[in-house]
Amino acid sequence: MAEYVCKYGTLNGEIMQRTYFAESEKTLREQLEQQGFYVFVIKRKLDIVGFVKAIFTIRRKKVSDKEFMVFNQELAALVHAGLPLLQCLELLMDRVDNRDFSLELEDVYRQVKSGIALSDAFASHPDIFPSVYAASILAGEKSGTIEQVVRRYMGYMKIMLAIRTKVLSSIIYPCLLLALSSAVVGILVGYVIPKFSDFYKGFGGQLPWFTRLLVAVALFVRSNYYWIIPALILTVAFGQFYVRTSAKARVRADQIKLRLPFLGRLWTKFSISQLMRTLHTLLAGGIPLVNAMDVAAGSVGNRLISEELQRASQGVKEGEPLWSTLKSTGLMTPMSVEMVKVGEETGALEEMLKNISDFYDEEIDTNLTNVLAVVEPVLLIFMGLLIASILLAMYYPLFTLYTTIR
Repeated sequence: MAEYVCKYGTLNGEIMQRTYFAESEKTLREQLEQQGFYVFVIKRKLDIVGFVKAIFTIRRKKVSDKEFMVFNQELAALVHAGLPLLQCLELLMDRVDNRDFSLELEDVYRQVKSGIALSDAFASHPDIFPSVYAASILAGEKSGTIEQVVRRYMGYMKIMLAIRTKVLSSIIYPCLLLALSSAVVGILVGYVIPKFSDFYKGFGGQLPWFTRLLVAVALFVRSNYYWIIPALILTVAFGQFYVRTSAKARVRADQIKLRLPFLGRLWTKFSISQLMRTLHTLLAGGIPLVNAMDVAAGSVGNRLISEELQRASQGVKEGEPLWSTLKSTGLMTPMSVEMVKVGEETGALEEMLKNISDFYDEEIDTNLTNVLAVVEPVLLIFMGLLIASILLAMYYPLFTLYTTIR
């Protein structure tokens, strides 16, 4: 995701210059032209300070999920009260504490005031308003049910956040265990073993090979830690920056995720659940299947699956059934394809999509519990053996010396 400076003309003749985040210049140009803007120039924003910050800072959302949920709750309440959209946006701008969010809402307000549709105004800020949200608002504008659409999206968002929270809370203990074990190994290698090496210098005899190897590694780390630590930090930082800014790297990283043992199946099921729930939300909001497929494909977190779905969506545009296009990706499970097929043949596609997402949400919970039940003891055993091996390598010469003296 790169930052671009765009200069374009609006429908009412105004010349505007704004900064956008987009995958590429071509993608951003297409998005702006679809909204009816006349694009004059698009330049990628490059500066050394921004480059360094992008590497060494942790990216955070401009608007948190909680702030976005509150915004939608208030928007639905104001629309329900019968207030015009412009007045709703004006009131919401004053109530938002987040400055970034407030500035984006001001721009949305100006666009709507100039005659641009609310959905197009939201779509011009993809870093805050997801494509699924903008498409849902578009359906609400066409059907006159913006309140219902916003509330339906809030339900969708709550479910996705609950799944994400459950997954993150489940992996906290293994990550904490790994961090503590790594800290113990670091203390042993960086402090304890070098102390033993001073004692072994006057030992006289030949140390076992694994003790010599461990001492050599520990002394190397202690003597060069001021090079090793920055090198590791820079490697990780540049790796994250490369994956963040390169589309090919993100696709490759997501492909590796899907091939991981145990976890790969979880990633696949989560992506399928995300796709099916998004499709259900869009179809229930009145979006045609062809448009819903494009939006849903772009909303899937896994880039590999997202790209395959975007290519396969061409089949839906050409009149192929949805189940056939999903099957052609080779990434969908046979059960999900079969359930979509049954839904299309019986005319209950929306309900079937919801059933698929609910089913996989339950499976993700069960499989995650099973995986953690295996990972936690394996991690404990592995780290215990590693620490025990280090201690044995350090104390074995002492046992040998004691035996020789006796």
